[in-house]
Amino acid sequence: MDLNYRISHAEIKDIPDLCYMMRDFYAIDFYPFDATVAENNFVKFLKDGNFGYCFKIIFEGKIAGYFILARYFSFEFGGEILFLDELFIKPEFQGKSLGKKALEFVKDFSAEHNFKVVLLEIENHNEKAKKLYEHYGFQNHKRSLMILMN
Repeated sequence: MDLNYRISHAEIKDIPDLCYMMRDFYAIDFYPFDATVAENNFVKFLKDGNFGYCFKIIFEGKIAGYFILARYFSFEFGGEILFLDELFIKPEFQGKSLGKKALEFVKDFSAEHNFKVVLLEIENHNEKAKKLYEHYGFQNHKRSLMILMN
């Protein structure tokens, strides 16, 4: 299927659209969302390339989604790795293979930039996303994610 899409780095001018999508993404699982915090975090993240990468997905000239790849270093995994922190496609653009295209991009991007591993977290109830990730080579890890919040 030939799609009229592209994936490009998000820019400061995209922050309102990114925040709007993030709010909708968080609402799916009833996560709290603070627009001011999100906006400030996007500014910090986009201005400092050391944190990682934020990409926007454009379909037929409109922002259809976004994804965030956070960088970090892992001795266990042999060096720099990426964490696919968020991937969201607006509902009106779902079913157009944009999630698949985003994952193909992530896979190619990580290999081209010599990242050893791409990690992600997924809601246990989200079987559709889990099947998509598995199709692109992601697999369950023997460890569980734990969190300490300050």
